[in-house]
Amino acid sequence: MDASIQSDLGCAALASEDLATRRAELRRECEATVVDWRWAREGSDLQRPEPLYHQRHGLPKPALLAYAPATPQTEQQYGIDADGNIVIAREYVGPGSFREELRVRRGDTVVGYRWSEDGDPLEVNVARFADGRLRSYVTVWPEGRPDSLRGSSIERYAYDGELVSEIHDETLDALADEPPERSLTRIQASYDPTGRLLELREHAADGERVRFRARGTGPSPEALQRRVEDRLVEMLPKLVHERAGDEPIYCLVLHYHSEWPMPPTVGVGLERERLAWIDSIEDVQTLRMTVWNPAEFGNYRDGTVAWDLSAIDPELARALRAIPDSESAAEQARATLNRAARRLQELDWSSIASVTDDFVVVAVDHELTHLQDNFRHSVPAAVRKTLSGRALI
Repeated sequence: MDASIQSDLGCAALASEDLATRRAELRRECEATVVDWRWAREGSDLQRPEPLYHQRHGLPKPALLAYAPATPQTEQQYGIDADGNIVIAREYVGPGSFREELRVRRGDTVVGYRWSEDGDPLEVNVARFADGRLRSYVTVWPEGRPDSLRGSSIERYAYDGELVSEIHDETLDALADEPPERSLTRIQASYDPTGRLLELREHAADGERVRFRARGTGPSPEALQRRVEDRLVEMLPKLVHERAGDEPIYCLVLHYHSEWPMPPTVGVGLERERLAWIDSIEDVQTLRMTVWNPAEFGNYRDGTVAWDLSAIDPELARALRAIPDSESAAEQARATLNRAARRLQELDWSSIASVTDDFVVVAVDHELTHLQDNFRHSVPAAVRKTLSGRALI
């Protein structure tokens, strides 16, 4: 690690220690330099200086708004100084509630101080420039709330002429009380002769994955999603038959989260547990959240069906890694899982496992927001009517 990065890491770590107490001082300093305020749509993240940031994270192109919103909901607000630099960035999460980053230039570095909408310190970052180009970006996440990220990240950038050719990232982080884990990744960028970005390919210890692919190049996202669907339909009946045990089961749940939608978490619900929940849980919403949440299933908690599908099926893993990150990843995953669930529902499960008369295969999101819609995608109307009569959907 070179001396400048070591210095930036130390600077960020030291600044994170008193981040909670310095906010008012830093805000006054930054607001004093603002000559203009601009607004942008959600996800624009114009304050992020990292090269190819939006392509790497599947974010939409930034878009400035012509007018300030009457009541900010999810928009982003930027304070601009006389040199055109963003010194204040606010990401609204509701009326009067926003995450804030204050950015201060110190010589050839720009230091960013970031807080959550609740005022909790989130991070300190240091962007180091040389000859007008960003050379490194250091981030420190301080210890805070029990569920918050802590640790550090160091990104370094290599250039081919004016274009970023490689991004090297070294991260040491953890959530809650977990021990920190170190990861090393390298992202290679490829361009056409005009300088148009064609692909970002990430190399890490667990293999390669595509972070970005220009439209019209390589396999289409739709074809890759169909490949994922086919693998799930082929592998899941075999897994249930071989590993789920002999007890009667009432569901096969394909559980996805908006932040990490693929591969799904698989839940195999035991009828014995469902009957116990129906007898003991009076609140209908709590019952639904329990019956369709694989984290509540005893055979998931004891590891019997806590299957890592990517590790079990290398072909599935390859297909998933070939799908570029996208702002619509959660909706794409939901559509794929609904199609897979429907095809799985149509199988003769009595020849695969011991199942109840109202056995279902269904995709379920983390908050059960789309529970009714997803049931309509894969479960026959007669079975839905039975489950609705028992207040289970």
